[in-house]
Order: sequence, then C-alpha cells, then structure tokens
Amino acid sequence: MKFLKSFLNLVKKYPIISFFILTFLISWIPWYTGGSGFLVIGPSIAGLIMAFLVGGKRGFQNLLKSAIHWKVNITWYAITLLLPALFCLIAIAINFLLTKKLPNFTFFKKEWYFAPLLFFLMFIDGPLEELGWRGFATPKLQQKLSPLLTGVVIGISWGIWHLPEFLRHGSPQYMMGLGFLPLFTISEITNSILMLWIFNKTKGSTLLGGFLFHNSLNFWDNVLLTELTFSGLIKGEALPQPDMRLFILEGVVATFVAIILLIATKGKLGYNTNEYS
Repeated sequence: MKFLKSFLNLVKKYPIISFFILTFLISWIPWYTGGSGFLVIGPSIAGLIMAFLVGGKRGFQNLLKSAIHWKVNITWYAITLLLPALFCLIAIAINFLLTKKLPNFTFFKKEWYFAPLLFFLMFIDGPLEELGWRGFATPKLQQKLSPLLTGVVIGISWGIWHLPEFLRHGSPQYMMGLGFLPLFTISEITNSILMLWIFNKTKGSTLLGGFLFHNSLNFWDNVLLTELTFSGLIKGEALPQPDMRLFILEGVVATFVAIILLIATKGKLGYNTNEYS
C-alpha cells in the first residue's frame, strides 16, 4: 500500500511525463509483444486514466466534456473541416505549375456521393487518440510551456508514436518508408500547432481541435492526393500508393500557414489561461 501511494503521488507530481510513458506503453502493446502496429486508442486510454488519477471524477468528466464541446461559432467548423482541403488544393496547384500534372481525383469522379459516409467511417477509426493528445496533454502542457513548445513537444511525441506503423506492412506509413519518419514527425509538429490554435480558439474543444480537424486531414489527404475509393476500402483492397511529392508539398503549405499563425498571434495561438484548465 505504501508503494502504491508513493507511485500515485509520483504520477500526480509529474502528470505530463506519466501520460507520455503510459501512452507508449499502452499503444505499443501489439508491437512489443510480437505483433505489429499499435493501438490507436492508446493515448485516449492514457489520457482518461491520467485525468482520473490527477483530477478524480471531476477531471475525468471534464476530459469527456471537452470531446463533446460543440457550441462554438460556425466559422470554426468551416475552418476545421475545410482548411486541410485548402492545403491539398494549393499543393496540387503548385505541383501542376512544376510538372503540368494533376491527380486523377478518382474518388470525386466516381464516388463523390459517398463523401459523408467516408468521412464518418474515417472518424470512427482514425482520430481515436485525440482525447489524449489534445484533451489531456495540451492543456496540461500549456500550463508549463508556451503554446509553440506545447505544439512541438506533442508533435514530436505524436510522430515517434507512429513508429510501429512504419514497420507494419500495408499501412500508409509503411508505404511512405521508414526514411520518411523525420519528415512525418515535422508534419505532425505542424499539425499540432494548427490543432492547438483551433483548440484554444474554441475554448478547449477536443471535438474540433482534435477529432474533427484530425479527421479532416485524413479525409482530404486521401480523397484529393491518392487514388482511394470508398468501394475499394469496403472491399478491403490495399491502400493506394501515396504521391510523396504531393504530400510533401501539402506539408510545406501547412507549415507556412502555421508560421503565419504564430507570427500573427505573437506565439500565443489563441491561448487564454482563464478559458480552460
């Protein structure tokens, strides 16, 4: 009992470090036990555990409330859902100027009417980790670090967290190649900064600044930059090989926007210490 009490006191004293350790321990279970890949929901499980250990029942409930915090100005829904599309379209335009080539836009030519359903299916599978990264870690880190450093720390952790997927045959990251991990991590830093801005401006909405924006990134990347089709996904066909030039260009565009936001907000990214804990 004494050991357990000391352990809990240590966890409460260092909640951020404890969250990251727990996230990797839970998420990488399939990988380090002889399998492959990771548990996407691992960070959220870690976040819920830490929220309860640090804040008790109230902390646990507040974390869940952030996931359904939807009462925000409709402008932020538009930004959350469409900004990633703008990144992709600008990248496509730049690529066209350089190569005179355009993607085939297979999904929108053949199955555009499946867009809402595809977005929903990606939502229930893709951004499941956001209750941890954005819901728990973001507000805790912003109490200790600047918004920029918060985005960098979460982005680096988020990128490295994907390592097992770079080694799992058939995953999007595997098709990119392990050598792409550093660039992938940089893109996750950029995404973390953008998500942090939305999270702060929506008063701590993990729904918009986490789940929806993350899902929008996945959705637009796939339907605009790859040959993904809804029918192929349902049939369990192999994911299409990504056009790395387009993905890199999209990352450059997103990073440019993130830098503009940092300059425009003087590094605060909408952070207000009085809006959420």
